[in-house]
Amino acid sequence: MGLFDRIYKKNISSDKLGRQILGALFQWRARSFWAFVLLVTPLCIGVSMILSPSSFTPCLYLLGLTLVIWLIIKVCRALTHTFSLNRNDNGITVCQIVILAAIGFWIIGFVLIFDIKNNGRMAAAIGIIGAVLGWIFQDRVKGVAAFLHLRRHHLLNIGDWIRVPKLGVDGEIKKVTLTTVTLYNWDTTTSTIPINVLQAEHFINLQHMSEGKTYGREMLKSFILDTECVRPLTGQEIERLLSGEHDIRNYVPEDELKAGALNAHLFRLYIYHWLMNCSSVSHQPRLIIRWKEQKDSGLILEVYGFLTETEWTAYEWQQSEIIEHIVASMDWFGLRLYQLPSAYDFKKEDAQ
Repeated sequence: MGLFDRIYKKNISSDKLGRQILGALFQWRARSFWAFVLLVTPLCIGVSMILSPSSFTPCLYLLGLTLVIWLIIKVCRALTHTFSLNRNDNGITVCQIVILAAIGFWIIGFVLIFDIKNNGRMAAAIGIIGAVLGWIFQDRVKGVAAFLHLRRHHLLNIGDWIRVPKLGVDGEIKKVTLTTVTLYNWDTTTSTIPINVLQAEHFINLQHMSEGKTYGREMLKSFILDTECVRPLTGQEIERLLSGEHDIRNYVPEDELKAGALNAHLFRLYIYHWLMNCSSVSHQPRLIIRWKEQKDSGLILEVYGFLTETEWTAYEWQQSEIIEHIVASMDWFGLRLYQLPSAYDFKKEDAQ
């Protein structure tokens, strides 16, 4: 391990900002530095010859300014990576704003070095070039605006769980820059998306819910019932519902339990009160069991509520147990789920 590597690793992990900056300064390699110098020097010479052919001094100023700005950006990028690992959102924001300010200072320095303000034609040319570059890099400009908006209003933080339905992204934020957001998806893949997409498109931040700072995690399920099964219950069927096996008196008012009661109505009442007594279901902000508009496929029962468990695995387990109970209890009331006829159904009819 080289000297620069040791200095970098020793200081970048420090809690002191000064030592972190020192470590970031030693992250770059001499090879990358000289490669950058060899790339930038001819460009600076060319620009200087065009804008100020009588003097070589502006070229040196421009080269020095460019190297300083490049070094600041490199340091800020290294610190951004470190702050992302430490979930230091304020540090990330400061670093990205410093990068933006550094670019602005380079532009101002360029104008001052070549005294463009006193050259009308050159100023017009630079303005045209700036307009073209603005059009070419409009996505980056939008990204900067989106970054400032999202960070200012605390809509996006390192470690937040977000979903972007349009892009199929569902995971935890690992890194945020002026132009991109990097996420670790729950299927163990990694996604990098433009940050301006999160401002332009719909995205969902589930972090507060996952931390238990809400009433619970939303559950919305629909069950399509076969309308042929919807009918009044006989006295014998009511007695069966009151037997020891399926005693529903704790969940359905007794005045509803009489011959001639509609089985779909009793079933809806039963599911509502059963869920109200279920320890895994939150009573807030609402619990709704309703019939939706009749479809060709059948009558739709919608269950809308919130589960107390917000952790993914526990939530899915609770939700699955509730669904299983709802499906199983349909048969008690003489109801069944609608299902399109399958090859098995046709074979069964032929056999009969």
